[in-house]
Amino acid sequence: MEYRNKKTGFSFFSNCKISGQDWEIATDKDAAENKVQQESQPVEQTSNAIEETPVEPDDLAGITVSEIKQELDAMGIEYNPRDKKQVLYDLMMGK
Repeated sequence: MEYRNKKTGFSFFSNCKISGQDWEIATDKDAAENKVQQESQPVEQTSNAIEETPVEPDDLAGITVSEIKQELDAMGIEYNPRDKKQVLYDLMMGK
């Protein structure tokens, strides 16, 4: 059976019964229209599931986290030891 969300228009097939106020059984006409709309719309690539690793600027390439923490300690600046390297570096540089 094909189900369609009334708000978003998203549809899918399921052998299980789907309930909820926004879900309805899609008719053959709805399925055909939805398929045409999906084919005509460009596919957007999203990276919600995988966080991209930020590229280190050249300033950070030659310094370690422990060196940054040592410098922050010497300057008397409080920091969260769990912060990322970029955050610690920005704090050290006064950003």
